[in-house]
Amino acid sequence: MSAADSQPQRTGNLIAAMAAVCCCDIALGLTLQLLPLLMEKQGIPAWAIGLNAAMGPIGILLAGPFLPRLLGNVGTRRAAYFIIATMIILLLAIAMSPFWLWFPLRFLFGMATGALFTISEAWVLTFASDKNRGRVMGLYTSVLAITFSVGPLIVPWTGISGWLPWIIGIVCICLGTLPLAFVKVEGDEFRQTESGGFFAFIRKAPLLLFAVCAVTLFDNVFISFFTIFGLRHGVELDVASRILGFGIIGNVLMFYPMGWLADHWSRRGVVVVTASLTVVLALSLIAFINHWLIWPIVILLSANAFGVYVVALATMGDSFKGPDVMAGSAAFAAMWGIGGLLGPPIAGVAIDAFGINAMPVTLASFYVILLVGLAVTGGNLVRTPANG
Repeated sequence: MSAADSQPQRTGNLIAAMAAVCCCDIALGLTLQLLPLLMEKQGIPAWAIGLNAAMGPIGILLAGPFLPRLLGNVGTRRAAYFIIATMIILLLAIAMSPFWLWFPLRFLFGMATGALFTISEAWVLTFASDKNRGRVMGLYTSVLAITFSVGPLIVPWTGISGWLPWIIGIVCICLGTLPLAFVKVEGDEFRQTESGGFFAFIRKAPLLLFAVCAVTLFDNVFISFFTIFGLRHGVELDVASRILGFGIIGNVLMFYPMGWLADHWSRRGVVVVTASLTVVLALSLIAFINHWLIWPIVILLSANAFGVYVVALATMGDSFKGPDVMAGSAAFAAMWGIGGLLGPPIAGVAIDAFGINAMPVTLASFYVILLVGLAVTGGNLVRTPANG
């Protein structure tokens, strides 16, 4: 591989790429917690708070088709510096603006974060080797989950008034520029060709993208409705919240072992097992919500649901190289936008129509569809081999 021929250089690139995006991930988690609280304090209605929250996913989704060619032509490291500078400017603008300007600013912030995650995933996938890609992506997913969860933990310490939370977010983003100096990547490695690009990747790997979409739908529905699910089954609010938080934090310990299993056993096998267990565990929420077993069930459910994403990343790195990796990373980011926009409304409609137990059934249905797709394709997430 041209960008990192030696193992020490590969390792250095991986550490630097992960460190850069994780600094910004802390700031992203902080803003997702801070902005709704500030709007609530100002008496903004809930529908407007929800619409504002949707601006980020919309930005990620709409930017997706344009990112591969833009980032490939500009150069990924140069683009990463520009994106980080843009994120800093946008945070400053949000901090100094009235709430109605937060809608376009958050849209732009979503575009910027989507672009940065596209670059980071393309780097990590490229710098990993075929022999350890599953473990690397398991580690990458774990680190992102941990740093993202740090953001909301800052708010209780700083409060929501004044400049302190904003300064911390901006400092975290600024720190993301430091590891970029250690990334070695050739300028034309991700340059797009006429036969490649965002929509070409979709045609090559529709089921792979649906696997990612299933994870994003699960994530948004689970976080949005699990506490409500617990409350309607008689669980106390603080207990339901702790179960959810415990599950989200606890599952990160299982991503690396899943990646190890994907490296040493079978990518396809891990996807089938984790998707099948997600279906079973999601449906078991109905029976065990008031039982102590709900604690390990939620951990295992979340871990298996995200295990599909770990293997999907590794599969993309196995099957695609160079500009196709950049296109795939942009498409993966767009799936997160789709999950954020469609997941909660789908679950909300189902709950209104059939009751609160429709929530776990909805979670299970995403993975049932994935398993059906795997059965139809013979277990292949990618339709055709990548070019080059």
